[in-house]
Amino acid sequence: MTQSSRWIYAVTFLLAATGFLLPFWPLSVLGILLSALSGRWLFAVAVGLLFDIALGAPTGTAHLLYFPYTVLALVAALTRILGGSYVLDKTPQETL
Repeated sequence: MTQSSRWIYAVTFLLAATGFLLPFWPLSVLGILLSALSGRWLFAVAVGLLFDIALGAPTGTAHLLYFPYTVLALVAALTRILGGSYVLDKTPQETL
């Protein structure tokens, strides 16, 4: 594990945990999104599952999504995988 990976894991988990401990869900969403979009989708899914289990069943219109944080992590990971092939160029051009 590289030093940058450690920082990404630590910062994204701290953001998500802060959003969980304070009743401010956008921080949790931001932490999970940053983790999934940075390429650590397995970690994002694990944190999403952890928070979904800790929060219990959602209420209101979100009750149709039984695991909203996990669904968010999977959608963000899928966006990273599919969108990365269009946005991130793996073979940079040598000439203009």
